[in-house]
Amino acid sequence: MGTRIFEVDFDVYGEYVDTAIIQLDDKVIEAVTDEWRSNFYNLHTPEEIAQHIAYNIVIHKWKLSDLDGWADMPDEYAKIMEWPDLNQWETTAKELV
Repeated sequence: MGTRIFEVDFDVYGEYVDTAIIQLDDKVIEAVTDEWRSNFYNLHTPEEIAQHIAYNIVIHKWKLSDLDGWADMPDEYAKIMEWPDLNQWETTAKELV
């Protein structure tokens, strides 16, 4: 069983914020076939797969098994090895009414 490691950049409004390092088991990438794409996401390259999975793990705090298309795989098949520092994101709110 092999693994691949990817660097995924996180941007806000086109501005770089930080980078995550994600490790994916080969089976996660191999699962994405034409049939898989017709049912789930239009992902084609290993980099697109890594970006999609990293985004959902980091932003939504989901595990691999929470993602459509990989629900039958162990969560250990997708690991964030280095978490991005997203504390740089700023949000503000103002009441409109």
